[in-house]
Amino acid sequence: MTGIIGRSEDAKVLILPISKEDVANGCVSVGVGSVSLSLRPSAGDPDSLTWVSGPPGGPSMLFVGLGERARVNAECIRKAAGHAGRALIRDQLAAVQVSFEWLAVMPLKACEAAGAWMEGWTLGTYAFERYKATVKERVVPPVYLDIEGTFEAEEQVRLARIRAEGTMLARDLANEPPNALRPETFARRVQKHFADTLVRVEVLPASSLELQGMVGVLAVGRGSVHPPVMIKLTYCTDPAQPLIALVGKGITFDTGGISLKKDYNISDMRMDMAGGAAVVGAMEILSRSDASVNVVALIPAAENMPGGNALMPGEILTYANGLTVQVGNTDAEGRLVLADALLYAHRLGAAEVTDIATLTYSCTGALGSKYAGVFGDQHLVDAIREAGERVGEKVWQLPLAEEYDRYLDSDCADLCNVSSVPEAGAITAALFLRRFVHPSMKWVHLDMAGLKEVSSAAGYHAPGATGYGTRMLAEWVMRRATLHAGRRRCDEDDCD
Repeated sequence: MTGIIGRSEDAKVLILPISKEDVANGCVSVGVGSVSLSLRPSAGDPDSLTWVSGPPGGPSMLFVGLGERARVNAECIRKAAGHAGRALIRDQLAAVQVSFEWLAVMPLKACEAAGAWMEGWTLGTYAFERYKATVKERVVPPVYLDIEGTFEAEEQVRLARIRAEGTMLARDLANEPPNALRPETFARRVQKHFADTLVRVEVLPASSLELQGMVGVLAVGRGSVHPPVMIKLTYCTDPAQPLIALVGKGITFDTGGISLKKDYNISDMRMDMAGGAAVVGAMEILSRSDASVNVVALIPAAENMPGGNALMPGEILTYANGLTVQVGNTDAEGRLVLADALLYAHRLGAAEVTDIATLTYSCTGALGSKYAGVFGDQHLVDAIREAGERVGEKVWQLPLAEEYDRYLDSDCADLCNVSSVPEAGAITAALFLRRFVHPSMKWVHLDMAGLKEVSSAAGYHAPGATGYGTRMLAEWVMRRATLHAGRRRCDEDDCD
């Protein structure tokens, strides 16, 4: 899959993104040979594709709807590109050229449009077919982007490819069947992927977890014959900056443990490590972008299984910070392992930390499948929201309601891992995590349970894992690093 700035004489298809206003009068003028065409009014609607046969010997034309002109943004372009890319693969077409001639009257720079198109095109043509015996050949045609060949446009396209490939790495990991991705094999996959890069990967086995007092990861993983691990990735190219930590839940399969899930089909619980996959993908983006950052990623990985040695409801765990936790339900295991990682992030010296997890069904019930819930320190919440808007990954802030904190009270421990009241499940889960965040460390929590997968192709999403959070986390880290670097320069110059 290549994105090339410039024109192709051999292109068999000319793709023209258009807005609703471009076909408001039912007629659109095409710059190639100044051809006027009559199109149905809906041709400019979002997600619409309209094929038009070209002149003899010339390319066919594919009009891709973007919606209302005033609302066209990078996300519209990404979705349109993914939709178009799948159509061209389906029809086995050769090289294509994309014309952005209408963008001059839209609120988007041509170089930004080029990057967004490449990102959506790459993500939209993704498919996870590793385990199919017979796979129809999928040829993704090279795409030529017809804009002025400036360095800025070429750089936007290069970074877009990196963002998309980091997201596809996260998708690949989350799509793996549970028998192919145990905690230790997850760790080996990460080690192999980052070998010979600037990302240093360290795997803490069960023996090291015991020494570190990581009781949550050990307890959750006790019921499985496949031992838990903590995966630690470090990418430090500017140690003068404060350390930023990314924490991703890595439950490679969640049966619920002794509190067994009652759903008919829980096969998607292989994606209970989608938060961990997003963290891996974000580190891929940061390293390949040559970002000047100081970041550590932590993934507590375990299988939550029933068994003779499994964690039992009613057990009390004593964490490294001295807090005792009564386990009211073993299916609320994500917060148990994240607590270890949050404590470890502080011991490593993190100044800011974001954790991301498929944590609660409650958040899905509240926000659906388009928004992740976000909690935490307000300035970090605002930064995460802004990063998400830039890459098309949405969040919605939910409150850390103090009056719900007592729902976690336990008669025989400092707190329980589940609420005593059947309400506000996503909020009480966040309040539980907050107990393990050191006061010196700024923190934000993302509950992405409803966004880990889609059932059918749409926009730049293919069926299966979405890779949600990957691009947002990388964008957040880079923008935080830029902010910290700016403050440091200001301090060095004795600025106010």
